[in-house]
Amino acid sequence: MIASVRTAIGAGLSVLALSSVVSAERCERSCLEGIISDYLSALVAHDPSSLPTTPDVKYVENDQIVPLGTGEWHIIESLGKYNHTFSDPEAGQVATITTVTENGVGAIYLVRLKVEEDGKISEIETQITRDPGGVKLYEEMGQPEAVWFEAVPQEQRIPRDQLISQTNKYYTGMEGNDPNGDYSFFDKECNRLEDGLQTTNVKTGEPYGHSNDTAFASLTCEEQFQTGFLGFVTRIRERHFPVVDEERQAVFAITTLDHNGTVRSLPSVNGTSSPIPPYFETPRSLRAMEAFRLRGDKLYRIEMTLTEVPYGMRAGFPEGPPVDLRGPGSNFTPYPIPCDLVCLENVVGDIIMAIRVHDYTRLPFSKEVRYSENGQFLALGDGLWETLEAVSWTDSYGAVLADEENGTAGFWGYSREHTIPGVLAIRVKVENGQITEVEANVVRAEMTDSRGGTITLMRPPLPVEWEGDSSDLLDPVFQEYTADSEIKSELLDTYFDGLEKHSSEGVPFASDCTRRDNFAQATLTCAAQMDGQGTAPNGLPNSTTMVRDRRILVKDSKRGVVLAVTLVDEPANGAGPLSETARIPGTYLVPQLIKINNGTISHVESVIKWMPYGYTSAWGEESKKLDA
Repeated sequence: MIASVRTAIGAGLSVLALSSVVSAERCERSCLEGIISDYLSALVAHDPSSLPTTPDVKYVENDQIVPLGTGEWHIIESLGKYNHTFSDPEAGQVATITTVTENGVGAIYLVRLKVEEDGKISEIETQITRDPGGVKLYEEMGQPEAVWFEAVPQEQRIPRDQLISQTNKYYTGMEGNDPNGDYSFFDKECNRLEDGLQTTNVKTGEPYGHSNDTAFASLTCEEQFQTGFLGFVTRIRERHFPVVDEERQAVFAITTLDHNGTVRSLPSVNGTSSPIPPYFETPRSLRAMEAFRLRGDKLYRIEMTLTEVPYGMRAGFPEGPPVDLRGPGSNFTPYPIPCDLVCLENVVGDIIMAIRVHDYTRLPFSKEVRYSENGQFLALGDGLWETLEAVSWTDSYGAVLADEENGTAGFWGYSREHTIPGVLAIRVKVENGQITEVEANVVRAEMTDSRGGTITLMRPPLPVEWEGDSSDLLDPVFQEYTADSEIKSELLDTYFDGLEKHSSEGVPFASDCTRRDNFAQATLTCAAQMDGQGTAPNGLPNSTTMVRDRRILVKDSKRGVVLAVTLVDEPANGAGPLSETARIPGTYLVPQLIKINNGTISHVESVIKWMPYGYTSAWGEESKKLDA
């Protein structure tokens, strides 16, 4: 059915429609469906130039703003059978849930388009949910349930504002999920799909999601909310309702679900509770695209897909102005002015202790202090401030760094949030006796188990996985003092250029330089790995391209150590056959310690975290604005 509709639309519209909609007439359902069909055809053809776009068209992929024609545009091979399209002629918006094959692997693909009055596309928002099981279910389903396509008689419809407000009750009810809340907005026959899997009114006895609860999925939509089970969703933000189909009484919504890692148990259906799954022991954000079909003023059908984004990630198409997350400052006793080497090292201990005891009021923060985790600005008290329980120190796996010239201090060591180990890298900026910036990068161990473990959702395998063994020690050279000498920026630029070019030519490596990536140390030299030798040189695929957002967090000239973080792109468009690690686009966040002796690099210690393709840190974005 879908194929024949596409064929009919293609025959009637592909030649004429995209130019004909330039007229002043409103683009109705068939027009919008034709545009999104042609968009999908252009995607498969890898040809964005065939699309009628505005000069400032904005393209977003998994919440990352990237140039149109990059990312998914390089790797899509074909469309699947399943296609579910939602149209809103009044708003000029159209969205589709469909299936695709990318570099030989199936994925669930969602796209929303905004079409201007002249027929040109001004917004493209996509989400790729790489769930092979979900793709299989969708392909077996073939097409959506017929009720989604039924036109509702005029007298039975509710207006668009009410469609949105009733849909929003779903998110308000899920946020914190009060078991005593009013959930009468659900139809008694409501059903929900998650990545093609029915998760309500099923008696299979299969566990739900990451949990071991085998009864939750047997309940109705209303009964599920009445258990309070979903309370681990601590905030639902960026609630956006771009497509409202009044004729079919359907809403296509886009939201971000935050899980701050503080909920420690799940209430089960039988009134007992169980420990929170390890996946939710650390802060997480999930970006969801979700469709709702209402019957009267009740939610009757729900179709949801999601993917993981960095915690606190701001939406690519934000709903409203940016939230000011800068701190109010404090009256705590300031540090000495100037803050010398000993002072800066004490700052590190103070900030670590404050995070561990979950109390940011015990430090001298400046007014408008900035705090970030993995490149995203958060409010003081959020993220690690609620979950960190322990860190290692310099007597085992740890380094404390100081840069008196720039007033910065740094830390590198093991962390533990509840039961989840990680590696924590911190930069602290001190000015006039007060802390003005705190930047934390934390790479958590990712392990598998029968319920999904702690693996970042939808990511590919890493060339080198770290599952949490915290027995390794940090090479003591990172704490040893060397001759006090300047660490030249040119040396670091050459090193990062070499990573980008996969060439050690001109990079000043010591002949016996060693590197360790995600705690794996290859037998090859640093230079040989940079040249691409070995199975996982530098802990990354050999097909990576740009090394960008190169940020020197701390330069400790007395120890000859640099704490840095970079972003490394994997576009997944290299010559085939591609390895499993390089089959889908992604960006690697790479915090690292670099030891420099006599102008040469002697040791590198790095950890690696996968991010959505095109990811850029908020610090990098601010720097670009300042440069502009």
